[in-house]
Parts: sequence; C-alpha cells; structure tokens
Amino acid sequence: MIPCAYFSNGKCIETMEAHIKRGLELIDGLYLARNYGVFLGRLLELDPTTAEDLLRKAYVLHDMGKCLETFQNRRGGFGYHEFYSYLVARKVLAGFGEAGNVASVAILLHHHDWIRKTIVKRPPSLRLAEECPGLIQVLSGLEVPDKIPWSEPVEEYSRVEKTLQSNLRAVYSLLLPIVIADNYAAAINRGGKGSTLGREVVESISTRLLHWIRFDCGTK
Repeated sequence: MIPCAYFSNGKCIETMEAHIKRGLELIDGLYLARNYGVFLGRLLELDPTTAEDLLRKAYVLHDMGKCLETFQNRRGGFGYHEFYSYLVARKVLAGFGEAGNVASVAILLHHHDWIRKTIVKRPPSLRLAEECPGLIQVLSGLEVPDKIPWSEPVEEYSRVEKTLQSNLRAVYSLLLPIVIADNYAAAINRGGKGSTLGREVVESISTRLLHWIRFDCGTK
C-alpha cells in the first residue's frame, strides 16, 4: 500500500511522497534560496547548512503520524497525527541536540493544536504502515522506527511547554515554513480540497511571481 497523506471517501487523493516533495519545493524556493538558513542558524545556534538540513528533515517528518497502520487501513481521518509525528521527531532528531527538540515542538504545533478539549489518545496499534518508514528514511536521510515511540501526553506537553518558554522564537522560525509548505502542498495536490490558508498561500505566491515578471523582467 502506498502511504497516503489525504483520503476522500476512502480514496487516496494525495500520497505522502507527493505531499512531502511538493512542500520541500516551496521550502527550498521560498525560504532557503533566500538565506533563511542564516536566520535559522542564529536562532538555533547551528551553522546555516545544518539549520537548513534540520528544516528539511522536520518537514519530511511533520506528517509521520499519518503513517500509522490504523490510519492507512481505515482510509479516513488522521486524528492526533501531529502528536504522533512529534514523538517520532523527538526521537530521530535527537542528534541535533536542543535544536532537534525545538524542531519536534514545531512539528507538534503545525496544526495549531496547543490547547485541546480532549487528551491525546494512544492509538490501538503503534505500528507504522510497512512502506512508510522506508519512504521517510529515503527523503530525510534519517533512521526511522517502525513503531511510534509512545510517551504519555501529559509528560510530553509539560516538556513542550518548557521548550516554548525558553525557545519560542526558534520554534516559530521552524513552524512558519512548515505550516506554509504543508498548506501549499495540500492546495496544489488535492484538486481544490486544501485549506483556506493553502489557497491564500498559492494566491500570494502567484501574485509575487506576476510582480517579478512585470517589474523585474521589465515587461509591462
């Protein structure tokens, strides 16, 4: 089974691979091509190249929770997937030190679900769909587990709160491009079924491109 990032009526509309690759295109073109890595590096205390690498890896991992076997088999919604993605990211980005922890928190917040009315539930199975870890490993260059490394939500949210208190600006420096790329990919790949933010991102990028053609290239 090809891992899917978006189902509609049980049909896979956008594959995980397509969602990741499309978002990476935006991150590279809209952020990293404009020296965003230098800015990131200062906030994360990393050299620019490593900071860029961390941003790309964080985006590849941001929907990892959708790879749960339970989600892929039922071909529907992906409730709490950002928390499951965070658990994977916290483990596999540990080699980046505190910057990896900051990136995992950005992944947790990429749907702005900091305040919840319900407690995150442990999934019936922690196993990831068989094809997904290999795909994520190829795209990220990271060794990815075949199960969600479960930890209790109360403990994790306490840890996250401390990270936000000490590194809020750094978290949002990673969160912004992840959110923009996520919504952009959805808007482009899902045949008009993306979010309102995604449509706004596409319109904004189209406007910038038109401005560049008219003024930077000298056409009227």
